[in-house]
Amino acid sequence: MRWAKTSLRNSFFGWLGHDTPAAPAERVEAVRKAMLAALEQSSDAQSIALERKLLFAKDIGELWYARPDLMNAVAARVGETLARECLSGITALFDGLQPGVGD
Repeated sequence: MRWAKTSLRNSFFGWLGHDTPAAPAERVEAVRKAMLAALEQSSDAQSIALERKLLFAKDIGELWYARPDLMNAVAARVGETLARECLSGITALFDGLQPGVGD
């Protein structure tokens, strides 16, 4: 019975511990800049918190996982159709850098 607990715990923490691919600093900054530009027009509290999250993201993985929040913020301002178009361009910037790809 002890093995099942250890195995479950190890698989859970292994799932959480996926490393993100190393990305050149220039590429991370290009993605960050594009995401901040998409958020630029918003000034509500949620957008300000998201802006901080984007500014202080330490790697490409944190930026990747901030995309849904960005989608919501942009969609609230311009509608879902335009937000999807905006985010598709940003998602393309992550090509080859998505967390969990190539594991």
